[in-house]
Amino acid sequence: MPEQDTLSQDLTAGDPAGGKPCVVDVFAHTRPDGSVGFSHEWRWENGPSEGKGSIVIPKRSASDPGTPLHFHLRDETNPKRNLEFADKQGAAMWVLRDACPPEGQRCDDPQIPPEQMTTSPKLLKAFDENSEECELHYRLWFVDKHGNWAAYDPDIKNGGKV
Repeated sequence: MPEQDTLSQDLTAGDPAGGKPCVVDVFAHTRPDGSVGFSHEWRWENGPSEGKGSIVIPKRSASDPGTPLHFHLRDETNPKRNLEFADKQGAAMWVLRDACPPEGQRCDDPQIPPEQMTTSPKLLKAFDENSEECELHYRLWFVDKHGNWAAYDPDIKNGGKV
């Protein structure tokens, strides 16, 4: 077997096929002080949970497609805040490499192109090119029934392509 074929198999052995959606459940809850807190759990399409930490997109071959990202908002606040995904300065998801996105100035990264995002009240769809190995920090934006903004900022570890 040629060396490159062996390398490609090793990098993707046991990983979901390129192009398979990563589903992220984002949970909003009420903190003891009344503010909104967030957590998340992610998985590959209909598969089992992959955890509550960083989303890990595996290394792919150059011909593999990127990864669709589906963020589902689960509003578990009490009393209900009726949170929804909302575009702040034109996007519901801001992305910055190697550091958390600031709260005041929108930032984008070509790994997750803003023109490929679609938003509905409880679902944000984005696309991760995964063309470079890097750590992407992202801020998801939400607004409640009173117009109050809330944000959540975890990260994605991109494996890139060989």
